[in-house]
Amino acid sequence: MAKTKISEYSSTASSNTDIDSINIDEGCAPSGINNAIREVMAHLKDFQAGLSGDTLPVASGGTGATTTAGARTALGLVIGTDVQAYDATILKSANIGSTVQAYDVDTLKADVADTLTAPFRGTITTDNDLNFNLSTTNNFKCTPSSGAALTFTNHAAGQSGYVLLINTAGVAITAAATTKITADDLTTISTAGTYLVSYFDDGTNAYCTVSAAY
Repeated sequence: MAKTKISEYSSTASSNTDIDSINIDEGCAPSGINNAIREVMAHLKDFQAGLSGDTLPVASGGTGATTTAGARTALGLVIGTDVQAYDATILKSANIGSTVQAYDVDTLKADVADTLTAPFRGTITTDNDLNFNLSTTNNFKCTPSSGAALTFTNHAAGQSGYVLLINTAGVAITAAATTKITADDLTTISTAGTYLVSYFDDGTNAYCTVSAAY
C-alpha cells in the first residue's frame, strides 16, 4: 500500500519501501531518493497544517484530534462539562476590593478554627410581645405590658442567645408548646423584676433557663 501520509509509515525501517508510491527499496533509481525526500517534506507540511487527517496523541504532546471539539474532548476540556463556559456575570479581578471583598487574613471564616482578638457583638432587638423571631437576631430585650406566651419562631438548629426580660408590671407569662421551660421558671419570670432568659434552639424547640431577678 502506498504510504501517503506519516501515519502510514512503519516504525520498522525495512518496511518503508516507498513514499507515496515512489520506490525507495534497495536498488531504486537515484531519482527516486530525491523525489521521496520531497514527498516526505510535503507529508510533514500537510501534517503541520492539519491537512493529512493524522493526529498526534496526547501522550506525545499533541491533542489526539483533528478538530477543536475533538481536541477539547481528548484533553478533558469540554466547555460546559469539564470547564465553565464564559459568563459575563462572573466576578473579575477588577471587582475585588470594589464590589467584592478582597482577601483578608483576618476575615472570620465559618469552616476553620479562629481566635477572636476583638469584641464580637450581636444586635439587640426590642420586642415587647414575648414572641421572638429567631431569623431577626440572637438577642432580644422585652418589656411586656400584658401577659402572653413566651414564644420563639423561625427555629434554627444551633442558634442560641438571650432575652433581657424586664417584667416591671409582673404580667403572667406562659409558654408556647415549642418553648421548653420549667414551671418554676415561668413562675419566676411572671413576678415583677428583670431577668435574663437564655435559650438554645434545636431547630424545633427553644430550651430556656432563667436567671434570678436583678
